[in-house]
Amino acid sequence: MLFGLSVFLFLAVLTAGCANDKRNASRKSSKSKGKSGRSGKSSKSGRSSRKSSKRSSKSKKSRKSSKSGRKSKSGKSSSSKRQPKRKSASDLRVQAAISADKMAAKSAIQPSSEMTTHSECSEHEGHNITYANIRVIPHEIIFKQIGGLKTIRIKNSTPTPIVYMIKCSDNMLYSITPVYGSIGANEETNVNILRENGIAKHDKLILITAKQEGDVSPAHIFAEMYKKNSLDYNVNMVPLIARN
Repeated sequence: MLFGLSVFLFLAVLTAGCANDKRNASRKSSKSKGKSGRSGKSSKSGRSSRKSSKRSSKSKKSRKSSKSGRKSKSGKSSSSKRQPKRKSASDLRVQAAISADKMAAKSAIQPSSEMTTHSECSEHEGHNITYANIRVIPHEIIFKQIGGLKTIRIKNSTPTPIVYMIKCSDNMLYSITPVYGSIGANEETNVNILRENGIAKHDKLILITAKQEGDVSPAHIFAEMYKKNSLDYNVNMVPLIARN
């Protein structure tokens, strides 16, 4: 009997130990599974956080690049607006030609306007010397390029004797005879113009007339007017045209 009880107790203890070992093993396996699950979740969350950080950095970079691109475009547009447009060479030439024409017209009109103003102030008397009362015939003179001799008539349509002086824009190409002279009231005189052989161009003959003062020579009268800066004279201009 004693032997049977001892065997029974031994088997009971052995079965209880085996049950405890199984419980411990199941606990360990469940703990390991929980740890592995946690580690997997943590690794997944780490990966997702890394991906989100990468995406945020990319979005920040794209925003910075877009802002820099906008700034560069705005800077280019502002610089293009600030810089004035450069004029082409043809525009500069046209402007230079226009300014030259304006200067030439201004210099040509100024003396004639002074003469007409002075003549208009003295037109209340019919015998005064004016542009209409002193005529040059013909009104223009045409030469060939090789030159030649032409004659003009200066007609005084006033009841007052006058003196005249003739100048030319090119004294090397043209010779005038006589340069000084006098014309009686309601009379006329002839003047010879000789052109040398030269290039075909346009020149001007300028006739200056004034009232005669007694027996004073025309050259002396005009010299005194030049000294006193007198405007008591009239001017007629005749074109000199040379053609091939």
